[in-house]
Amino acid sequence: MRNNHLRMLSESPYNAEPPCLVELTKHAITPMRLMYARNHSDVVNFEEAPGSFELKIEGEIEGMTEVSFAFRDLIANFPRKEVVATLICAGNRRAKMSEKTQKKVEGIKWGEGAISNVRWGGVLLRDLLLQLGVPANGNQENMHVCFASHVAPCEQDTYYGGSIPLEKAMDEEGDVLLAYEMNGQPLTPGHGFPLRVVVPGYSGMRWVKWVDRITISRRESTNFYQQRDYKMLPECVTSRDIADSQDWWDRVPAMQALPLNSVVAKVECFSQSTPSSEENPAVRASGYAYSHSRISHVEISADGGLSWAPAKITYQEGRWSWSLWEGAVEVAPVRSGLGEKRGITVMSRAYDESGRLQNTECAWNLRGVGFCGAGEGTIEL
Repeated sequence: MRNNHLRMLSESPYNAEPPCLVELTKHAITPMRLMYARNHSDVVNFEEAPGSFELKIEGEIEGMTEVSFAFRDLIANFPRKEVVATLICAGNRRAKMSEKTQKKVEGIKWGEGAISNVRWGGVLLRDLLLQLGVPANGNQENMHVCFASHVAPCEQDTYYGGSIPLEKAMDEEGDVLLAYEMNGQPLTPGHGFPLRVVVPGYSGMRWVKWVDRITISRRESTNFYQQRDYKMLPECVTSRDIADSQDWWDRVPAMQALPLNSVVAKVECFSQSTPSSEENPAVRASGYAYSHSRISHVEISADGGLSWAPAKITYQEGRWSWSLWEGAVEVAPVRSGLGEKRGITVMSRAYDESGRLQNTECAWNLRGVGFCGAGEGTIEL
């Protein structure tokens, strides 16, 4: 199950990311070899016996009873839906958080490659729930869809689970899938074959792999990974002992929607000249951006954020894909003969269609999740 194209961060469970952001961002749709791997358990392989896999669905809604679906029945009985959506680990950029704050964080030290933009194929969860009697326009407030995978014990629980609001699952434009394909091919075992959850616009910990039970509930999932992990605890919580003794896990909401974020993948130097002036050094930068709504535009700066220049979005597909961008910005002239090199840092920040602006600073948190400070890339001139 190992991928030699990835940089391994832990062997058991297997976790790995692409070693080169330049290579990753060459591709609008992430090829299989560059898709990061995130696991809380051993990888389970159902490829030899997909017929043994069943999905059970139950709910705390009047008239709903437990129903089981064989994997092949789901494919045969419901229309296929295709959605391009970016899968992002909540710990993406964790190492950057530690570097910027000079404070240790818990968890795998992900760089900035725990992200994959994928063309998913599968069954709309909304279609399935409607057939089972969940009302399209009923009272969905404070109701949750709990996903669980019991196929393997995890590091901190006997199974993996998580939940999302029922409103998200039933949203006609929410595009929540039970996916069985990625980029036109069957899911691989490492990405959840035969069935995984895809929740566009939400962080990857809710995209449960090998999902075998779905429960409509008045409560969030009680699983460890919903209740005692993947929460942005305040800076005053400097240890798990403090989090436990002061009940911070119950006081802080579980992460769901993606933060607004951008990353600089590549910086290169070029020059541009004008008839009336000396050659003005400039740098060209490129990278990616994402949010839980579409990116509207990206800006870059080479003077520490004093001024910003627009970048061009070179790829965007639908509502849920990442945005690839590139742009150029002039820097202060570097005169020849001085014999000194200096580093130029290019920063990026993104805006999304909801009107939000990426915060160029980002506070530390114990779990190192949700880091969304300004993207940064440096080059020597």
